[in-house]
Amino acid sequence: MFWNAFEKIAVQGISFVLSIILARLLTPHDYGTIGMIIIFLAFSNVFVDSGFTRALIQRQDRTEKDFSTVLIFNVLISILLYVILFIASPAIADFYETPELVSLQRVFFLVIILNSLTVVQSAKLQIEVDFKSIALINAVATIISGCIAVWAAYEGLGVWALVIQALIKAIVSVVGFWIAGKWIPKTGFDIVSFKRLFGFGSKLLACGLLSTTITNVYNLIIGKVYNSASLGYYTRAQQFPELTAGTLNSVLLNSTFPLMATLQDKQDELIQTFSRLIKLSALAVFPAMVGLAVLSKEIILVLLGEKWLPSSDLLFWLALSYVFIPLSSLNLNLLNAIGRSDLFMKIDFSKVPIIAIMMVITFPISLKAVVIGKVLTAFVYFYMNGFMIGKLYKFGAFKQLACCWKGIIATIIMAISVWFVKSIFEIQIVSLLVGVISGAAVYLLVLAILKEKELNAFIRQLSVKFIKKV
Repeated sequence: MFWNAFEKIAVQGISFVLSIILARLLTPHDYGTIGMIIIFLAFSNVFVDSGFTRALIQRQDRTEKDFSTVLIFNVLISILLYVILFIASPAIADFYETPELVSLQRVFFLVIILNSLTVVQSAKLQIEVDFKSIALINAVATIISGCIAVWAAYEGLGVWALVIQALIKAIVSVVGFWIAGKWIPKTGFDIVSFKRLFGFGSKLLACGLLSTTITNVYNLIIGKVYNSASLGYYTRAQQFPELTAGTLNSVLLNSTFPLMATLQDKQDELIQTFSRLIKLSALAVFPAMVGLAVLSKEIILVLLGEKWLPSSDLLFWLALSYVFIPLSSLNLNLLNAIGRSDLFMKIDFSKVPIIAIMMVITFPISLKAVVIGKVLTAFVYFYMNGFMIGKLYKFGAFKQLACCWKGIIATIIMAISVWFVKSIFEIQIVSLLVGVISGAAVYLLVLAILKEKELNAFIRQLSVKFIKKV
């Protein structure tokens, strides 16, 4: 978890600083141009992986043939996708009425082929629980590609600086993963191995495509039904919970999947570990998201400025919608870890009618209604995911929340105290700083009074690591 967190926080922090520099050298048109084709890269990456990364991690009887088969498939499907997009480039450029996209796409989409070369190596490192190497590779790739992109932008290359950044990052990642992975294919493609792995991965592929579609549909409809300004407010508001809860969610998924996969045949130990992960996740995400909601206005005014003030109401509700996302993901992660990707797929596709109904109800009302609808659907998702775990292990959604009762009480008391404290100060930055500090202090104090074991265990772990380093 530490190295996953380091990777996400360090990489996003570095990317943020570099993006500020690039934004001063490039124009909104440059970013808009590259944004037109990002969706095609997102879908291509889902197809290239096809769920094989998790399939390799989940199987405890994986063989050399499995790794070689996945690598060959990844490369072949990436080449096929590149050829399709290469041919379709003029049509995509015509759709956007941007002729310069043709040459841009044909270079940019080479990233698809490069990414295919890292799937197996990344899976091997995750199987070995070597998240330190993964974190360092991604951090180095981000720094090198970002610095070269800044130089390219300074030289006046415009949008090509962003293309160069993507290509350099992919190239450095390939080199890093192949050196760290210390593996080269020793056999060819095996159809039996492919069928066995794809039987598991195909469900994840379908879910990945569904998730990517849903993510892009919200932005597409908001921009269409309302206007570009509304979409801007929405995306700006979403970046804050995504940076916090989204990062935690990614860390949890990557670091806990190999762990739970190794315990799939030890039911008691598996559920004991899962319950601790649920509690740890709740202890981190509940106060973070509720605090983000309570301080939404101050955060927007201090960090973005008054022109972004309409984002504060959206941030309030979006932050609350992210409260259950890490918990939901842990439930789905458990299903994948025990090899039940079929249930994972059924649950994911059963959410489609809920999303459609909520969109039909909320979009005609207002953008605020849309994000409030996301809060309701997030809770429904958590209940649905937990319901399946309840049937398998008698540890459903409400039992999971019950084991987090100390964190819930501490979060409620924290929210009340922050709401009171921030109202005392008129200067927004002072209100924000005092709110964050007092909120953290109150939350930890309440947990200490309630004698939360997981908090004490976490502090002991940090203390031991610190003493060892000293």
